[in-house]
Amino acid sequence: MINYDTAHDPPAAAVPIRVANPIRRRLRRDVSALLDTGTDITAIPAALESELQLYAVSRIRIENVDASVNFVYTYTVRLEIGPLIVPPIQVILTNLDFAIIGRDILSHLYLLLNGPEQTFDLRTTPFLADPSAE
Repeated sequence: MINYDTAHDPPAAAVPIRVANPIRRRLRRDVSALLDTGTDITAIPAALESELQLYAVSRIRIENVDASVNFVYTYTVRLEIGPLIVPPIQVILTNLDFAIIGRDILSHLYLLLNGPEQTFDLRTTPFLADPSAE
């Protein structure tokens, strides 16, 4: 199990990820990423747009938690989360200094949150039931 990141208040499930330009893969940066099951689309820090030489590829409509609607640009990136290499994916920018992994990626992974112990596990394969627990 991985401990929640105490840099967040309250502590939260976060992992280190690598964000890369999908064509010029040497342009990459490691950042922390919050796992957010309430977010539809993954977001990366806005500072990476120029650093990784990313270009807007489309524009989408998003609705915030306060029901306000905005139009934002999407950018194609390659993401690595531990051993998992995500095929090129469209993300949006955030003014935060960390990334947010949304359901567009989490829906392909297995996530186990243990809130009372502030730990989690993230895998590409299913969790197997412990036969001794029955």
